[in-house]
Amino acid sequence: MTAPLPTISDVLAARRRIAPFVRRTPLERSGSLSEASGAQAWLKLECWQPTRSFKVRGAFSAVTALDGAARSRGLVTASAGNHGQAVALAARAAGARATVFVPAAAPAAKKSRIRRLGAVLNEESPDYDSAEVAARAFAEERGGTFVHAYSDPRVVAGQGTVALEIIEELPGIRTLLVPVGGGGLIGGVGIVARAMAPSARVIGVQSERTPVMHDSLAAGRVVERPVVATLADGLAGAIDERAFALARQVVDGMLLVSETAIAAAMRWLQQEEGILAEGSGAVAVAALLEARGRFDGPVAALVTGGNVDGGRLARILSEGSP
Repeated sequence: MTAPLPTISDVLAARRRIAPFVRRTPLERSGSLSEASGAQAWLKLECWQPTRSFKVRGAFSAVTALDGAARSRGLVTASAGNHGQAVALAARAAGARATVFVPAAAPAAKKSRIRRLGAVLNEESPDYDSAEVAARAFAEERGGTFVHAYSDPRVVAGQGTVALEIIEELPGIRTLLVPVGGGGLIGGVGIVARAMAPSARVIGVQSERTPVMHDSLAAGRVVERPVVATLADGLAGAIDERAFALARQVVDGMLLVSETAIAAAMRWLQQEEGILAEGSGAVAVAALLEARGRFDGPVAALVTGGNVDGGRLARILSEGSP
């Protein structure tokens, strides 16, 4: 039987479970971004979480909800990198084994941190989707507990806790700009916004090279797109019917940004705010910088991750291009 979609009650319960393990990250008004975008712009700095990504919220929500038997079988997941780090950290806190499947091209910084957190790393798959297939097969063969990166309802509930913090601190929020990969984060944010700030708009942002949710919502069905190289590697991959169904209920719109815009946003965050953001984490800021005058009222841009390889960052900062 398919589990029901998570509710605001599930998000509130997740917040209680994960409180000992995650940070209440800063929500900071950015004068320079407000001037550049023509909006009252705020930055939600999830790049300052343990493992430098919002993914710890969902991973700890899922792992703390498991019983001892499920944990003792070992945790298995597939990830573009950040979810894998989060599951590895949550497994270590729970005294459980973790095996993480990532694409071979995942950033070296992310793979290195997964290993350092004690997880077994498999990097043989060519892309995220094939890594997920391999991880599911491994979990079934070994009897492990699979923790899905974006459609597990406990993961979605955990991701939604970021919106609780934003709305509590900024009750007049008009727009939440949310990076979208598989859809777990925007699903959780949308659940909270519908319950606590129904007049706020929830807008997803993807790169032009990772447009699966954007194109699926436009088509009214889940569509497939080829996986191609992108600065927003954490957003690459497919979505499933469950994530799509939730997005149709809680997402008000989607935006696409170019690779050039992502690089510019990464550079802008570093130079103007001293914030290290990976491509996936900078797409909401890219949307704000490209859409001057499009948003009114307070806008919160989620900066979702800061795990970027040093060589790539150096090229972006010095050359001004992807």
